[in-house]
Amino acid sequence: MTQFTKPNSSEILKEYLANHGIKSKYLAKKMGITPTNLSYYLNGHGKFTVDFAFAVSSALEISPEIFLDKSYKKLVTNKKKVAK
Repeated sequence: MTQFTKPNSSEILKEYLANHGIKSKYLAKKMGITPTNLSYYLNGHGKFTVDFAFAVSSALEISPEIFLDKSYKKLVTNKKKVAK
């Protein structure tokens, strides 16, 4: 199965949180998950899926593109062209 998120998505998220002074506990609360569950993803133990990327980006009110691989962007672009 194709992975549509970047392999280093967990690191990207950790860096984003650190650079913006956002605590993981705050993000976990916004996402409706436990801090332990979020920590599981931040430490690379959980699979950083497209759904998780969208959940994180929704909670942080940012674009999910920072977590998405080019293959996902290409897939979405191609689907939009076919839909027209």
